[in-house]
Amino acid sequence: MAEVAVIVESLWELDEDQLAAQIGSHAQAIEDDAAGLGTRGIDPGSLDSIDVGFATKGAIDLKFLEGGQRLFDRANPLVYDLMCKPLGNDANTQKILDEAIGENYTKAAGMLAPALISGLGLAPAIATLVATLIVKKIANYTATGICETWQQNLPKPAS
Repeated sequence: MAEVAVIVESLWELDEDQLAAQIGSHAQAIEDDAAGLGTRGIDPGSLDSIDVGFATKGAIDLKFLEGGQRLFDRANPLVYDLMCKPLGNDANTQKILDEAIGENYTKAAGMLAPALISGLGLAPAIATLVATLIVKKIANYTATGICETWQQNLPKPAS
């Protein structure tokens, strides 16, 4: 978890579009790798493959941005269910979650990433990027009532 927290701290400066584009880029690289089309070297799903200097490399590729946003929109409600629904009406547990996110955003994302790896089966790189984007979106609103705020900001189902 310590390694994830360090990476999240570096990613925290990226905006939401840059994070979504990184998610899309990693998802595409993992797909290419699985099809035997990937480049040899670092596993695109590993934490080592995350490029924290991504923002300085020019314009965002819309293909990666759209793909990353689609993946995020699919994962976000699942993560919400994983993290908030088991809490039920336990106000004390929700208070602990609220305090963890309110205390240190990067630490909260670093704690969320392993849950995404084990709970949703996401690759470590994608889980770290998704966790960072989720906490970044939640942090923009409030440090209290995290699950309520999160639920209000889930993507709306397509009609």
